[in-house]
Amino acid sequence: MKIGRRPYGIAVLDMTPMIDVVFLLLIFFLTTAQMAQMASSPVSLPEETGSPAESAGSTGLVVNVDSLGVITVLDQPVEAQELVKRAKEVMAQDPTAVPVIRADRRAAAGRLNEVVEGLRSGGCRAVRVATTHGNEDQK
Repeated sequence: MKIGRRPYGIAVLDMTPMIDVVFLLLIFFLTTAQMAQMASSPVSLPEETGSPAESAGSTGLVVNVDSLGVITVLDQPVEAQELVKRAKEVMAQDPTAVPVIRADRRAAAGRLNEVVEGLRSGGCRAVRVATTHGNEDQK
């Protein structure tokens, strides 16, 4: 009888699943970053003094109003009827969503009112208007 150690085989670690997961995460974050850039088109927001408010609830919909009064959602121009339709779709998916309006400071107030009325017609109970944090010392 032979007493001694048995030779064990060399352990092979397969890295393929881990590499696949890393590539999937990379694709996910790149896609998410692109969508975030699309939602934040360049708009000169009005300034508001005071402390920034905490955002409560999900956004669901970001509506941009540029200085010429053009309403865009995800960088696509929309009219009032299309805005009502999109608001209904968002509210059907998440009834607690509070849309954000990013209106340019040079946009007409009447156009902002149209956007608010369109969102309310679509079932939104509340909206948020995006502003930048102004400096209190400037006044």
